This record gives sequence, structure tokens and C-alpha cells, in this order.
Amino acid sequence: MDMYVRMFDDLKKQEEDNPTIGILLCTETDKTIAKYSVLNENKQLFAAKYMPYLPTEEELITEIERQKEILKIHNDIS
Repeated sequence: MDMYVRMFDDLKKQEEDNPTIGILLCTETDKTIAKYSVLNENKQLFAAKYMPYLPTEEELITEIERQKEILKIHNDIS
């Protein structure tokens, strides 16, 4: 995922933007995965600045599973 974070930084990030955070959400495997990624050399990333706004990996997994159930119910009705 570092490649995508670097590509975003190179192509889209503005000078005044905060460091880029990558979020990986995967549901098409045997288990739902939610991970955060930041570049190692990004020394100006402070967790306290981001964490009040970002859900935990567990919260993301719970929400993904909830949305999958909603979609399954919707598809069963259709």
C-alpha cells in the first residue's frame, strides 16, 4: 500500500496538506481486514492529531460486516 500512498502524495497532495494515511479494507477473503498505513519516513505524523477522527481497525471491521449483512438482506429481498 505504500506505493499508493506515495503515488497520492506525488500526484494529489498539496503543500499545506497533512501527511497521507492509507486505509486498506478487504472483505473478499476468509476474514474481513482493516489496516492503516503511513510511510515510515513520515516523522510529522502524530497519532493524537488523527485518532480522534479515525475509527479503530476493529470498528472498521464491525462496520464492514454490518454493511455486508445489510447488502445480503437487500439482495435476498430483491
